[in-house]
Amino acid sequence: MNRLSLPVLMAGFLFLQVNAVLADEDGALKRQLTQEEIDEHIGRMGEIEKPPEGFEFSAAEKKLWFADHLSNIKKPVRLYYEFEKSGTYEDGFSDSVFLDILKLNDDGSKNASLDFFTADRKQTVSPQNVTNIHGNPVLGVFMQGDVYEMNRLTEGHWRHFQKMIKIALRETATIEPVSFDYNGEMVEGEKVSFSPYLADPHRSDFEKFAGKQYEIIFSDDIPGELFQIKTIIPDKTADEPLIEEKLTLVEANFSN
Repeated sequence: MNRLSLPVLMAGFLFLQVNAVLADEDGALKRQLTQEEIDEHIGRMGEIEKPPEGFEFSAAEKKLWFADHLSNIKKPVRLYYEFEKSGTYEDGFSDSVFLDILKLNDDGSKNASLDFFTADRKQTVSPQNVTNIHGNPVLGVFMQGDVYEMNRLTEGHWRHFQKMIKIALRETATIEPVSFDYNGEMVEGEKVSFSPYLADPHRSDFEKFAGKQYEIIFSDDIPGELFQIKTIIPDKTADEPLIEEKLTLVEANFSN
C-alpha cells in the first residue's frame, strides 16, 4: 500500500448503534444509517489525497497515521487490550480486544486478525484492513468508532467531529515524554494529547461534551507501540467525569 493512502481516520470501534445517522459537513441530519451501511464502515480505512508539494504532516499525524507501529514485532504475537467505559452519564462496561499478528511479510508489513470486543458488541473487521499493514489497526478502529460514538451522543454530527479531530491533530495536538508501568516495569514513551472541540465554533450545539480530551500513549518498547488510548469528557459540576473510556495493552503472548 502506498504510504500516502494510509488512514487519517479508520472505521470501527464502539458498538455502533442502529440509530447512527448520516450527516452533512455541517452536521445537519440527513437520514438514518442502515445497519448494513454501518457494518460496511467497520474496519474500513479512509484514504487521503496526495498532498501538495512541500506539504508537511504534523508530528502528531505522523505518530498516529504514518508510523510503522508494528516494526518492533519480529515474530507472531497476540496483543491483549482491555477496554473500560465508566462515568456518570450512562452505564459503563468492560470488554476485550485481541490483535493477532499472524505473518511477517518480506516487505516488513504484517498480516493480522483483529477481534474488537466480544458477543453482541463484537465488530466485523474487513480482512483488507489487517493485511499487509504497518500501523496498529487498533488505533484507527478506536478513533473512528469514537467519532460514531460522539454522533450517537449528540444526534448527528459525526462528519463534523471527524473534521475537528483532523484539525486538532494537525494544529493543536501536543507530544510529550511519559513514563508508565507495564507489567511491573517502568517504560519510557510519548503521549499525544488533544482536545478538538474547545475552540469549536459549533460547540454550543453539544456543550455538555465539548471539553472532551484525548490521550494516546506510544512506546517503542511496547509490542505494536500502542500502550493506551484514553478519552475523558469532564463534568463541569462534579469531580467524576461524565464519560471516561480507556483501552490499555495488558499483555503480549508470543508464539514459540
